[in-house]
Amino acid sequence: MTDLAFVLCAGLGERLRPMTLATPKPLVPIWNRPLLDHTLDTLAGWGVREVFLNTHWLPEALRAFIAAYRGPLTLHELHEPDLLGTGGALRNLAPHLKGRPFWLVNGDVVFHADPAPLAEAFEASGRFAAAWLEPKRGPRTVELDYANRVTCWRSPTPGVERTYTFTGVSLLSPDVLSFLPDRPVCSLVDAFENAAFSNRFVRGVLLPESYWNDAGTPAAYIEAHRDAKRLPTLAHYASGAADTQPAPVAQALAALKWPVDETIVAPLGARGSKRTFWRLSAPRRSAIAIAYETEGRAENARYAACAKALAKAHVAVPKVLLDLPNLLVMEDLGDDTFDRHVAAVREDCLRGSEAPGHEGHRHGSPRLRQVMELLATFHRADIGDLPLEPPFDAALYAWEVSLHEQFAKPFPPEAKAELARIQDTLLAEPAVLVHRDFQSSNILWNAKRPWLIDFQGMRRGPALYDLASFLYDPYVDWGEAAQEAAIGAYAEAANRDAEELRAKLPFAGIQRLTQAIGAYHRLASVGQPRFLTYVPIARARAAALAEKAQLPALATFFKD
Repeated sequence: MTDLAFVLCAGLGERLRPMTLATPKPLVPIWNRPLLDHTLDTLAGWGVREVFLNTHWLPEALRAFIAAYRGPLTLHELHEPDLLGTGGALRNLAPHLKGRPFWLVNGDVVFHADPAPLAEAFEASGRFAAAWLEPKRGPRTVELDYANRVTCWRSPTPGVERTYTFTGVSLLSPDVLSFLPDRPVCSLVDAFENAAFSNRFVRGVLLPESYWNDAGTPAAYIEAHRDAKRLPTLAHYASGAADTQPAPVAQALAALKWPVDETIVAPLGARGSKRTFWRLSAPRRSAIAIAYETEGRAENARYAACAKALAKAHVAVPKVLLDLPNLLVMEDLGDDTFDRHVAAVREDCLRGSEAPGHEGHRHGSPRLRQVMELLATFHRADIGDLPLEPPFDAALYAWEVSLHEQFAKPFPPEAKAELARIQDTLLAEPAVLVHRDFQSSNILWNAKRPWLIDFQGMRRGPALYDLASFLYDPYVDWGEAAQEAAIGAYAEAANRDAEELRAKLPFAGIQRLTQAIGAYHRLASVGQPRFLTYVPIARARAAALAEKAQLPALATFFKD
């Protein structure tokens, strides 16, 4: 067949977040071993000896994997500063082909198959291309003719009889590259469609004794673990899973008395807050285990106490199932964070703003209104004398500014004077319980209602800070109609004057964005450059808020 393969590893893995926020999807573990390891084992069994991998998202992690690899294959990196698509990525491979056919494999799929039928189909195609097709799973957008030639890659009737899903595994001739469109970013399918006009067709192959799972969602990822015991490249690791679990997971399972051999452990990755997360899935039950450190993060030890106090105050938070030193197990409320609802909320609010005689918060989104009611309930929660983080005061606001000055850039004197005015305004506000990081990614949607997470850093301060954190979050574009609906809904739920909120919110928004910009630059300085993507958004929003608040020096500063 061939001794060459190209494994696509550059994707963002967005559907599998939050696991892929800190780990490229090809490196997420299947039974405690990187998925890419299993792919390379399979390719080695197919006779491959040389593998190229493209990188983009978190390339440092993949480079570390390549450097540490001790298997039988020779690995090379092809880095993409900008994503090029599957077709554009192949152009980077072209100088290394030297006329050889090659396997093209998506680096984020779990699979097992006999390659011989693909090699036979490759020969039948005139040594052009053969693609493995899946008849049951996936979107099923591929159509075949009587000779098993692919005649359509984008079926107008997906999912009907005799439609198939391209698994991302194919055997290709270098000739395929000559059919790529003349643009830097393109798809392999573009080349296949262009080739058909020259009577060069891909042969589709069904492999009945095979297994394929794109592991693209948390449910599919867990399913891949369950299926692992019948896959040759995975069975050994799955059978030994009980002996290879991380110590916190083993401790949690023992304390919960969950059977180890029936529990799927899905790592959700480490966070900058010195915490590491796992999802534990046993028959008819699921939980989130959190191992944490307290050095430099004393608030991590307060999570359980905060959760119990908030639940008692009727704030919707996950239940604490287990509270041990440096280990928590919480109720699993799923992965449906509120940032996934942005488009629907915006559409609801736009329709509401167009209603005759509308009140934006009443004619807006019911989901958004529920979130604002949750925030108001949090702000008035009576938690007694529970120990908290230090309150918002002049020193804390000064620290947020210094974070920006240390890692981003210093403020000129005129802008510093306006920041002092902002801080005076916020210090004059009534002190309530403040989440400190109230953004849509820290709100879960479960059982038709919002739930609050990541509240261990809560402290006393102005309610405006949380509301601004939500409305001006650089990760989310709410749009003006949704922002107006949120302000109205919060004002009603918290018994606040909406006009007063509108007047003061820009001040809180600028303070919060100042802190966020500094944090993004700090994270980039310790090896997480992806956060710099959000800096221009944060600066543009801070500039707009400064203009609204008539703070000209800050408006000019954030525009520059």
